[in-house]
Amino acid sequence: MESEASPRAASLLFTLTIIATMAGVFFAILLYFSDQQLSVRTAAFFLVGIVGTLSFIRHSICYRSDQARMGWFQERPEFQIEVGFGNLALAVPALAASLLAWGPLACGMMLLSYGVYILCTLGLHIRNAAADPARRKGAGARIGNSAFFASSLLVFAALAFSLAG
Repeated sequence: MESEASPRAASLLFTLTIIATMAGVFFAILLYFSDQQLSVRTAAFFLVGIVGTLSFIRHSICYRSDQARMGWFQERPEFQIEVGFGNLALAVPALAASLLAWGPLACGMMLLSYGVYILCTLGLHIRNAAADPARRKGAGARIGNSAFFASSLLVFAALAFSLAG
């Protein structure tokens, strides 16, 4: 647990999340042309497994740092910790599906599940930016990041389902 509310740890974790996303998209596209099965396993591994685990750590373990990074604080961060648990609940089966080669259907379900989750967060970012002018600062980046990530997850889910038949 963080003893001070510094954004440093959460900012590092968020940067690692962006790097994992870019690596996952890059390698999954690269592999798609040579081994489609490995491509969707790679997408599930990075985009759900690694990103979900990093998000769990940021939201649940480093929650005070994450609050400082986002610029808001509260005494009872239970819902933020719960969001981290939700990320972990998706990450663990995605890691299992990809590492244990459970097939494109399992990987596709994990990509679809996380894609729907991130699509919902995209809607929340759009709503917050539209409703409150104070929240518009940085909204473009949040909306753009969420839209790219949700789209990537859903495209790879569709590719996985097409492989599953």
